Amino acid sequence: MKTIILASQSMFRKEMMEQAQIPFEVIISDADETPTEGLSFEEQLAEISMRKAQTVLEMTKDRGRRIIVAADQNIIFDGVSYGKPKTVEDAKFLIVKMMGRDVYSYTGNTVIYADGEKIIDCINNCDIARMHMEYATDETIEKYLAEGRPLTKCGGINVKDTPFLHLVTGRLSTAMGMTIEYLQDMITKVGD
Repeated sequence: MKTIILASQSMFRKEMMEQAQIPFEVIISDADETPTEGLSFEEQLAEISMRKAQTVLEMTKDRGRRIIVAADQNIIFDGVSYGKPKTVEDAKFLIVKMMGRDVYSYTGNTVIYADGEKIIDCINNCDIARMHMEYATDETIEKYLAEGRPLTKCGGINVKDTPFLHLVTGRLSTAMGMTIEYLQDMITKVGD
């Protein structure tokens, strides 16, 4: 099997790779993640995931055939993009604001199949998943916040372990921050 490189330190992306039983190594990209002005949310996230993948491509250019997978996610709510909250208070404020409403996971995905410096095939896009934030009691919210994980998630939430957030439409993997099906498609396409 080709070497598969995950250009991310996200524990959610690592867990998805492990659950899909895809052997991989991690090489963290230090690519600039500043959104380019004038682009839509979809274009920004696709571009940032491409930057991450291309950075790792350059870092591994002395290696043979390999697949590099990168992603970038934001939570979009009321037309505003949210990354990871800086404080628990920020996470709580946003979660309470989202109660009873739909929120969207925009996930930029890049999968590059390369040999040395040459890109043989590439997937680059942005997928969207719609989720719904149920109403939750103060006690439920406080328990969730006490776990400390909201600070590791865009918008302080993740459909996998936020008990009052549910997927409505789109892929579960997109809602979690990396549409793993694109990597699986590339693995199948290039074979051993």
